[in-house]
Amino acid sequence: MKLCGRKLIAALCGAAFLASSMVQVSAASPEGEKPVPKKIVQTAGRDALGDFAPDFARYNDDILFGEVWSRNDVLSLHDRSLITISALVASGVIDSSLKYHIMTAKTNGVTKDEMVEAITQLGFYAGWPKAWAAFRMAREVYEAE
Repeated sequence: MKLCGRKLIAALCGAAFLASSMVQVSAASPEGEKPVPKKIVQTAGRDALGDFAPDFARYNDDILFGEVWSRNDVLSLHDRSLITISALVASGVIDSSLKYHIMTAKTNGVTKDEMVEAITQLGFYAGWPKAWAAFRMAREVYEAE
């Protein structure tokens, strides 16, 4: 059962990468009040798989991003990005979907130093070769202008 969950996460993240454009629609929250969630609008699933696997595309765009990622008033986009990257690296998903999520993490405010620290920690728990692969991608993303 655990393996199936990992494959599902990897597949969803992979679909999210394909031709994606994640847009954040934000609303301001008064100081001292609970943050207002930023609605995540995702079209990667429909763009890449809408005609072939429409239900999967809908789950990706509307459920994973439209509902889960949009609950960022509970868990920030910054933290969701770090969790997602950790799950991908630990699962051995070190392909273009990892690079996409590293780019998204940067957009979501994850600093180079935070990314380096997270991947270093992952090296000890998820595996040294996986960390090396993640570092190669992170370096490309954070050194790009």
